[in-house]
Amino acid sequence: MSELASIVLLIVIGIMAGITNAAAGLASLVSYPSLLAMGLSPVMANVTSCFSTVASGYSSVVTSARELRNNRKQVWIMIPVVLAGAFIGALLLFILPSKWFQELVPICIGMTGIVLIVPHKPRQASPVLVQNSRAFGRSRLSRIMAWGGIFIVGIYAGYFNAGAGVMMLTLLTVVNRQQSFAVNNALKNVAMTATNTMAIIIFAIETVIYWHHVLPLFIGNIIGGILGPIIVRRLPGRLMQVVVGSGALILSVSLVIRNMM
Repeated sequence: MSELASIVLLIVIGIMAGITNAAAGLASLVSYPSLLAMGLSPVMANVTSCFSTVASGYSSVVTSARELRNNRKQVWIMIPVVLAGAFIGALLLFILPSKWFQELVPICIGMTGIVLIVPHKPRQASPVLVQNSRAFGRSRLSRIMAWGGIFIVGIYAGYFNAGAGVMMLTLLTVVNRQQSFAVNNALKNVAMTATNTMAIIIFAIETVIYWHHVLPLFIGNIIGGILGPIIVRRLPGRLMQVVVGSGALILSVSLVIRNMM
């Protein structure tokens, strides 16, 4: 494949990854296997994917401003929580054995897919609850557990970019059921943008970056990140949950098969 054809292919992959990332948190369904197929090692495919998808994160956050308008308090609490988790996770990537990395990821992604596909009965929030953006229920214990879960997903996101978005979206869908899918997806975009930003800082310090792969993917992700939230607004929330869950299961199975080869 010529250099020009490779650049065009990476841009197209980036657009598709950006759309799936902003709309569902599944950029890894596109970018991670594609980079593995292009000959990158699992760790370097993860690092490259993380660098490129941060572009779709920022563009999707801007496009999701409508959904985030009444949830600013939740956003400003979430950012430091996931940043702390991502810092720990990104360091673990260079400390833990790479075999752990390969075997743990498909299990986690598969579990999130199952959780999303299983129907969840939405709770109706009172107008006061929505107005004050009081997240994750009324009890203090439920809020502590929810923020603890977000912190753990932040660690995973810093450790392994692939599948982290769908994990965060699944968690928010379960514990933040008073909000629509579009709102939880917008909150996921904020969280993943924060974790990816922290992770790329650590990665840039700790390892070599394949910029000839990153830059075309980065351009494509910007375009895809703009399109993703627009698509989410126009599709039923339950349909999006099933699509995202199915995609997570496909990614999980594909990674298991690859690990067995």
